[in-house]
Amino acid sequence: MKKLFAAVLTLALASSAMAAGNLGVEFGSNWYKVSYTSDLGDHLQGQGQNFALTWGLDNELSLGTFMESGRWVYASTSYNDWDIVAIQIAKGLVKNVAAGVNIGSMNNDYDSAGRGLLVDVFGSVVLVGGAGDKVSGVLKSTVAARYNRDQYQTNFSGVNVNLVVGVSF
Repeated sequence: MKKLFAAVLTLALASSAMAAGNLGVEFGSNWYKVSYTSDLGDHLQGQGQNFALTWGLDNELSLGTFMESGRWVYASTSYNDWDIVAIQIAKGLVKNVAAGVNIGSMNNDYDSAGRGLLVDVFGSVVLVGGAGDKVSGVLKSTVAARYNRDQYQTNFSGVNVNLVVGVSF
């Protein structure tokens, strides 16, 4: 009986989410600046690309996946790569403005390759948007405070600025 009740509840919640939802795809380019800390000793800054797949739910809430890959440059000639995989949750605050969080993991090959928990707290603003009968598109800017420490306790926290092109169906 418990399994039947759980199945009915799950289907009821999923059907309302699917009725309200739309699928979105976002591609972006971002700039990432790591705060200078004594444990790094370098001024890491870099550029990357990102991709997000989102599902719009009720009340301007969206859930999705976020992936990012990029390269830091420091000391004029040195570079290292990073990549991120995260779950994204965002909530519309007012028209064309949203806030959200990415929670996942970040891998980097700086010094001795590290991996650690990543949390981005972000705000986004739609710069240009348009909608047709079945498809809508946006150009938006996102600014995030990024918190990350790898397993060696090296701090890669910093600021991430992103320019995104998105399409939703």
